[in-house]
Amino acid sequence: MDIAPKYSGTASGLMNTGSAFAAIVSPLVAGFVIDATGNWYLPFLMSMGLLLLGGFSAFLMHPERPFTEAEGRLPVGRVVAAE
Repeated sequence: MDIAPKYSGTASGLMNTGSAFAAIVSPLVAGFVIDATGNWYLPFLMSMGLLLLGGFSAFLMHPERPFTEAEGRLPVGRVVAAE
């Protein structure tokens, strides 16, 4: 809501989709890694690495900068005749 207030619903939907995708894929990847290596420690290290990456990525976000739309794009819902 801070970064893109006009698109907060879309951002929320993308976040929920990403978390659901991670909940589906992570047990599959962890099981594959454990079967391939026989090491139960490796999936936990991978999870910690992803958590650290997410924590670092949070510092790259700037909510004080408003989201600007790309120039040259037409507003949604506007009909343009073909030339």
